[in-house]
Amino acid sequence: MAVTKPYQGDERSSAEVDRSFSIPVADWSSWWVLLLMAMSARTEGAFAAFVREVEPRLRQALVATYGPVDGREATVDALSWAWEHWDRLRDVRNPSGYLYRVGQSAVRRFGSRPLPVSVFRATDVASPDLSPELVPALARLSSQQRTVVLLVHAYGWSQADVATLLEINASTVREHMNRAIARLRDELEVRNAC
Repeated sequence: MAVTKPYQGDERSSAEVDRSFSIPVADWSSWWVLLLMAMSARTEGAFAAFVREVEPRLRQALVATYGPVDGREATVDALSWAWEHWDRLRDVRNPSGYLYRVGQSAVRRFGSRPLPVSVFRATDVASPDLSPELVPALARLSSQQRTVVLLVHAYGWSQADVATLLEINASTVREHMNRAIARLRDELEVRNAC
């Protein structure tokens, strides 16, 4: 159907002009569907790239804090939240840290279970290789100390990266690290370690 646009000298009534300029509803809805599909594809691509970048480290942090089961569930919940609120999340200064907090809230919502002794014997390729006697000692550390020690020593994160994710000062990370290492050395009776 051809759409005509009235010109200034057109002597038709305004009702006639409106009818002649109208586009069938089916065409408008098709246009909207195409526009939404294009916007969705662009959003999905940006979100997929974001997930590829953020997910591994977010999962490592939440698994280090809550264990393999709760940590993975918290990661899924945090990334689901990210998809639902993608427009807001893109403007956040520290999206990884924000999603870490979302994951923490998710664990509180579904009720955290005690950290199992077999905390890192999961089949995950990215799980750190820990000696069996270290696992129960790690489970007895505070959540913050365990998270810091595992992220820095088991996963190879820098202290600055841990501070950014947890949204704490680097000096606080160092303090958690020092206290955790001292406690692990006492529990495992390690002396004169480098």
